[in-house]
Amino acid sequence: MARSNHVGKILRHVLALSIAPAAVACGIDTSGFEPLVCGPADGTRYLSDLRPSEELDYMELVDIGEGGIGERRPIDSFGEKCGSATDAAACEAAIDAASSMQGFRLGDCVDFCPRHVLVTNAADAVDVLDTKEAVLALIRPIDSEGEAVLAASLAGYRIPCNDSDEGGVRAASSGFEVLGTKYTAVCDPIERTLYRLAVDADGNVTEVESAVIESEAGACIGRRPAGLARRKARGSTRVGAYLASVAHLEAASVDAFGALAAELSHHGAPRALVERAEIARRDEVRHARVMRRLASRHGGRFRAPSVAKQASRSLEAIALDNAVEGCVRETFGALVGMWQARAAKDPAVRRAMRRIALDEARHASLAWAIDEWIRPRLDAAARARIEAARLATLDAVAAEARAGNAPELVTTLGLPDGAAGERLARHFKDAVLALSA
Repeated sequence: MARSNHVGKILRHVLALSIAPAAVACGIDTSGFEPLVCGPADGTRYLSDLRPSEELDYMELVDIGEGGIGERRPIDSFGEKCGSATDAAACEAAIDAASSMQGFRLGDCVDFCPRHVLVTNAADAVDVLDTKEAVLALIRPIDSEGEAVLAASLAGYRIPCNDSDEGGVRAASSGFEVLGTKYTAVCDPIERTLYRLAVDADGNVTEVESAVIESEAGACIGRRPAGLARRKARGSTRVGAYLASVAHLEAASVDAFGALAAELSHHGAPRALVERAEIARRDEVRHARVMRRLASRHGGRFRAPSVAKQASRSLEAIALDNAVEGCVRETFGALVGMWQARAAKDPAVRRAMRRIALDEARHASLAWAIDEWIRPRLDAAARARIEAARLATLDAVAAEARAGNAPELVTTLGLPDGAAGERLARHFKDAVLALSA
């Protein structure tokens, strides 16, 4: 599901194309740092330079998915698997099955936050390290460049390989220094910061120097469930009525994601997709509550959604709804939310949209992951119908965006006017066509 994992980054790129980025200079001298060598999959190699505190035959770093639940995917390894085991087959089976419901994060986390475990093997013993503390205990004292890079990654910094401007390591008088980056703002504006980090023998990471290296200026309405009875929003002001409408749709999204999780489970979808739909349902409960409060502040009157119970749908029906509501409308809603977080005059709206936009970007990523899972299970005619619906919805969204919004909604809530909506929709369409290719 590689494409779906990049939805958040693609949305930030679309936003950058739609708003002129600020010019930012980097003030950190990166000379003297050794760039990291990429592994076979073009990712940072974490294990080849480790000097663990105990003698091991083999180590394997495994991605276990977002929230610690997902398909198991080894991303780095070092040593000879079960090299001194008395029962190699049993040992290898134990390594291949090793996982955890917990896990630790590596690097920066914005829209998709996979967790990891480190599997170690000595003779017949197979152990799973699923916390940051356990990994640090294994590699202390930090006395190699690779261990310093791993400690910085465990602290939440991205250390890219083959990039001497943003990722590197060098020895220092009291340990090591590492170059790494982190997103320090994700909506207002979107900012990425470069850090010079000090890593001591205990694995403690200290920020020595920092500089913003990217800065880009930036209402998420959730997925509508089948069977939703539309009800006209009311309020003493246009802003209040609009926010009440958003709260209504966010509340309806709670039902939408609950039903989606049940349908995915019914059709045998991977557990990770079902769990992500459940997480999205819980997100929408919070979104609806936040929007109700905002609506009330502006004189809006919330009306609870009425959703007729639906029978379990076919895979094609789910795919069609997902393509329209998830891959287009929800994904565009996440983009508009990023815009609002930058542009809204009401500070409460800006604050709310920063968090909601992040959540909606994850929901959009889920929609594209579902699309990737379902599409191979449909015949060519069904895939063509779904793609036609996606294209028609893109055109409808573009027309709605070009129409713009009422001036008070543009000013108070930061919704795009006609010109901004046209730019957003145009770049968004290009991105969606690339994702669905």
